[in-house]
Amino acid sequence: MTLKPVLSALLFAGLVAGCVNEQASVPLSTSGAAPAASGPVLIVADGRSVPAGTLCEHLIDRAVNKVSGCEGYVKLSDLTPGQAADIASLNSRFAAEVAPIVNFEFDKADLTPAGAAILDVQAAWMLRFVNLRFSVFGHTDLVGNEGYNFDLAKRRAETVVAYLAGKGVPSDQLEALVSYGETKPIIPADSREALNRRTVTEVTGFVTIPRLRTKVAVACGMVKPSYLASYPSCLSEIKPAVLTPPPSPPVVYPIVSDKGNVTAPGSSQETATWAGVYDDGTTVTTQTAGRAGDWAVTTEAKSVATEDKLVRELKVNGVVVLTAISAPNGDNTVATFPPAQN
Repeated sequence: MTLKPVLSALLFAGLVAGCVNEQASVPLSTSGAAPAASGPVLIVADGRSVPAGTLCEHLIDRAVNKVSGCEGYVKLSDLTPGQAADIASLNSRFAAEVAPIVNFEFDKADLTPAGAAILDVQAAWMLRFVNLRFSVFGHTDLVGNEGYNFDLAKRRAETVVAYLAGKGVPSDQLEALVSYGETKPIIPADSREALNRRTVTEVTGFVTIPRLRTKVAVACGMVKPSYLASYPSCLSEIKPAVLTPPPSPPVVYPIVSDKGNVTAPGSSQETATWAGVYDDGTTVTTQTAGRAGDWAVTTEAKSVATEDKLVRELKVNGVVVLTAISAPNGDNTVATFPPAQN
């Protein structure tokens, strides 16, 4: 089975103010960590267009006001600071007080009894805030064809909107806004993952702020990258991301000691003043440094271990007096002694 794409979070940054943090609502995995993934490249098909009626906010900012129907469009970022803060605060409150996620059975867009119960609570909350607009985002797991999954995710979002409308939520408060298909999994696994088969409801604006739509078809190249996943007909290819384990960060473990037993030439005893270990996951370096002979002699011992070999070096007063190269386990050591310096 081939690896399915996982869109990076950056691709969707700035989609809406105060968007729900899904990872805070649902654990990524039993280990609490997810593999790193680079976002796939979405290739826009030449000559294709999105139909009339597309939301103006889905189009690139530099051209949106030039499209028929979008004249006078106001970006979400151009809302007053108070409006933007209110949206963010209310969305956080919605996520805290109402479960925003509804899960679905495999290859289904029908609500389960548990899903309907969640939407009953969502509807009651929405009817308390009649000035707010809510958007429903559809998702699938990574099993199956990308195009099919885009459609399935859209149908799931539409099912949720229809149910909420049936509970009395006005249509101008609701929209099945975006189908992400399989591109934003919670668990990036090529298997049937129930947590990925979901819709997410968010507060995305005020009813009193018009949501303008295009009156004409618009070229796919004018769609914002963050919304391309909603228009599979615009995509000629999705080059999948490659999941890789997160790199181990370099770790330094300093160990400081005020005594030791490192013997140095000309002295029967040396006091080690510093020791440390540096491990970046590939190379392990250990070092010790100190002074001896009434602090007249400085010494430094350094060991560098890699998968192929072990290199040990001894310096006296800053000059290398011994270099030993061996197998990682210390076998087959070859030692060199540079000529003494006067």
